[in-house]
Amino acid sequence: MRRIHSHNNFYFFTASLVILLLASAFVSSTPAGEGHLLLQVLMFATELVAYFSLNLSRRWRIFVGVMLLSLMASTVMREFTDWSAQPLIGLGASLVFYCGMAYAAARQVLFSGDIEPNTIVGTVAVYLLLGLIWTVLYLMALEVWPTGINGIAYQDWHDNFGITTYFSYVTLSTLGYGDITAALPVTRTLAFLEAITGTFYMAVVVASMIGRVSKSSS
Repeated sequence: MRRIHSHNNFYFFTASLVILLLASAFVSSTPAGEGHLLLQVLMFATELVAYFSLNLSRRWRIFVGVMLLSLMASTVMREFTDWSAQPLIGLGASLVFYCGMAYAAARQVLFSGDIEPNTIVGTVAVYLLLGLIWTVLYLMALEVWPTGINGIAYQDWHDNFGITTYFSYVTLSTLGYGDITAALPVTRTLAFLEAITGTFYMAVVVASMIGRVSKSSS
């Protein structure tokens, strides 16, 4: 991991996110319950890549370590207990971690440093993280309101990860195909907030890039 540094770190991290998203399609294509271990392993691997690539401060290492332990504990509880609150605990840990990753990445690519290929890749990583954050929010909503999203039947969140991810990115990019729609006030609120966030993020990225180019040329 010593080869990871500030000029290439987002290549590794973005690649891990893309692999996770591609795997979600595979998990959705397998019989219910059979792909969840692969999904958990890839989520764990993504956190490991984040540990080594996003921020090397002591506080970041502690934060990632706690999240890794939380993910492992959630996996163990899922395999060996029937505790009804387990899905929400596991999803909650994932939500906190994705938010932490988005914050750490955004600080590096939007508000500091020069524009370089690694920076551009970093903005893609933040965008992918925003979609994953809302994916987890939708999955948590389905745990509480099983009929909260039209077109997504309630089942184990691992089996719903792929289709919920699809709905999240379609909403984030404001495509709005309409094959899946929010059915309750809570999920509708999540949906329009995601659409606003996606539009606002693109505006921030453009403004940040223009500002840094202007600053470097002056």
